[in-house]
Amino acid sequence: MLQKQVLLVLFLGVAPLFPQSIWRPPLETSWQWQLTGSIDLSLNVDMYDLDLFQTDASTVSTLHSREKKAVCYVSVGTFEPYRPDAGRFPESVKGSKLEDFPDERWLDIRQLDILRPIIESRFDTCKQKGFDGVEPDNVDGYTNKTGFPLTAAHQLQFNRMVADLAHARGLSVGLKNDISQIADLVANFDWALNEQCFQYNECSEYRPFTAAGKAVFHVEYERTPAQFCQQANSLNFNSLKKTYDLDAFRVACRETPDLRASNGGSYATAGISPGQIMKIGGTDLGPAAGATYQIVNGSLTTELSGTRVLFNGSPAALLYVSSSQANVIVPYSIAGKATVTVEVERNGTKRPGLTYPVVAAQPGVFTTNASGAGQAAAVNQDGTLNGPTNPIARGSLLFFYATGEGATTPEGSETRITGVAGIPRPRGTVSVKLGTMEAPVEWSGSTPQSVAGLYQVNIWVPANAPTGDQVPLSLTVAGMPSQTGVTVAIR
Repeated sequence: MLQKQVLLVLFLGVAPLFPQSIWRPPLETSWQWQLTGSIDLSLNVDMYDLDLFQTDASTVSTLHSREKKAVCYVSVGTFEPYRPDAGRFPESVKGSKLEDFPDERWLDIRQLDILRPIIESRFDTCKQKGFDGVEPDNVDGYTNKTGFPLTAAHQLQFNRMVADLAHARGLSVGLKNDISQIADLVANFDWALNEQCFQYNECSEYRPFTAAGKAVFHVEYERTPAQFCQQANSLNFNSLKKTYDLDAFRVACRETPDLRASNGGSYATAGISPGQIMKIGGTDLGPAAGATYQIVNGSLTTELSGTRVLFNGSPAALLYVSSSQANVIVPYSIAGKATVTVEVERNGTKRPGLTYPVVAAQPGVFTTNASGAGQAAAVNQDGTLNGPTNPIARGSLLFFYATGEGATTPEGSETRITGVAGIPRPRGTVSVKLGTMEAPVEWSGSTPQSVAGLYQVNIWVPANAPTGDQVPLSLTVAGMPSQTGVTVAIR
């Protein structure tokens, strides 16, 4: 086997393979990253990333008994005064304080004769405790104000040394951040770990890792899963929503069925408003044949063919479920809350949910092609469907439909069928434009004798309104605009 590896190096120019005993995470690897608090060992994940010094060998052994891998976190580029080996660091290698962690100081990574033995001892401890890999942190000092004249060359030399020390001990090793040197280091590291690449628009830089079949572990702290999970999955990242404390809290993008939750009219994903019709895409959400809404005693049911959708633990009215889609009416009771957690329960089994910001309104106009853009689902005054072959005349009344109007008066109920009296109307101010021209709103509110969340707006088309087959139509509720690209036909 070794002879074959040498031949590959000589004739093909590829790097030699490391011993097979080194664990290398597959491209898709579920994981938990927890550096603070009591460790939750009950998660159904493939890998745990835990603090080297705060994790004992028995914890690693427990994880192995459950067929899970364990990675030790350790900073190799900074001095941490609270670590048990802090006395080994002479003052000469200690530089400036870290901006976000003032108790830590950057290290002079040029002084390898001092730092190498310390890192070796730490990696020895990692191996002795039974860890399968190491996450060396702060390996991008040359891009920070360290107090030392560090260069990219210094960093490459140091990082390659770190990778070699890990491999010499049979440990897998990940490249933590250091985005600008990925192309130079992807061959030396077995996987990568990134923080907040979506927030800083840097995720595409990790393509060399995924292209090489190497796992990319990724977290966002400030963005919601709804804002990054779908794209993270498309990049083949193993992404989590975490808090800055790196405690037990986690939302895993690959484990949530509602990664494509969106407004039923606009397909927007930025937030959730009370009463909006929401579409959820995923797998195993319902029966393959699909099931449509049921009305019992004048109310929509909150369960269809074994599926429920929960908002902060409370079931919501369902309109449709299938194996790949669930359409649900967001409870009006979320009004005033900062966030709401959405979970899908299938045949009694609840999956990890996603947390979304709650917005006062998120108006989405329904279109005839169900794409969020194009011809509005609008009706002319004579009751016929508006469109290029059937435009509405100026001075006439036009009806169109939307969702996401937010809180209403009287307060809406997502399970009730709207009657013809006491119709809920949006609390926020409603306005409509045709092109750039304001169109007088004759009336707006829940659609009579229909499900909650279906919002109707009646407008007068001004006598001097723009004409054409595709006149832009926009709706604003409580200061929140509807999607762009929606049109009506006017003659």
